[in-house]
Amino acid sequence: TKTLARQTRVDFTNLTFVTGATLLSLGDNPVSGLSALAGKTVAVVEDTTTLDALSEGLQRIGSDAIIVTVGTAKEGVEAVVSGEVAAFASDQVVLIGLVITSTHDLRFAIAQELFSFEPFALALPRNDSDFRLIANATLADLYRSGRITPIYERWFSRFAEEVPDLLRALYILGSTPR
Repeated sequence: TKTLARQTRVDFTNLTFVTGATLLSLGDNPVSGLSALAGKTVAVVEDTTTLDALSEGLQRIGSDAIIVTVGTAKEGVEAVVSGEVAAFASDQVVLIGLVITSTHDLRFAIAQELFSFEPFALALPRNDSDFRLIANATLADLYRSGRITPIYERWFSRFAEEVPDLLRALYILGSTPR
């Protein structure tokens, strides 16, 4: 697969962030999660893991939501803005970035419900164990000391009042002692 091919060229640090796919909608008509899509249309970028997770999640709950694919995330946002779809599905962190950089004078809503699991790590040069050790020790120190929380709040507090439980668990599990 593509992922395996990329992993033969690089190594990764310990996890730095964990999120998942969720839904972007207009603030005056928010979509809270998959069950709120009943009878509605949702956009998702074609050929993505989000498409697979969305399809599986809707099937699991027996939803009659209609999925339409788009070529880019920007097209997904435009479909929401135009009212063509009730929501756009993508990784939560991607949706946050889209809202932050949006030129639309609209309020958007990002659902808190995640319907997939997407871990993130930093890519490093392959077989550079010394650099990986320094990077992982630095991450562990950030997690252990709590200095990661202000970093999270600086970038994401606009969308979540506190660090999500799943991410807080990652920080606890990643705070290996010296």
